[in-house]
Amino acid sequence: MAAPIQSPAKCEVRSVIRFLKAKGERQAEIHKQIVAVYGNVMNFHLFLHLKKHLAGKMFDDDDEVQEEVMMWFKEQAADFYDSGIQKLVPRLNECLENAGEYVEK
Repeated sequence: MAAPIQSPAKCEVRSVIRFLKAKGERQAEIHKQIVAVYGNVMNFHLFLHLKKHLAGKMFDDDDEVQEEVMMWFKEQAADFYDSGIQKLVPRLNECLENAGEYVEK
């Protein structure tokens, strides 16, 4: 299997999503195919919370940062991840319905 495409353009990912939606693919299958080709480009909701968690903390080396990040991910409850996924579904639908344009207001 080929390596994921690094730093894809948003319009490219949107085009692929529209194409797969037009083919009648289910949302879970669309996500699976996007991750297979582009890597995990849809996990942005995690980073805002992680950034808040790390704000103001000082670390002596990269190992300490990695340990803190791994600990934070393990401490998150399943409902944290589920709520992020549930928010993604209507956003993807709105993006597809608006020809790939999605702006949260």
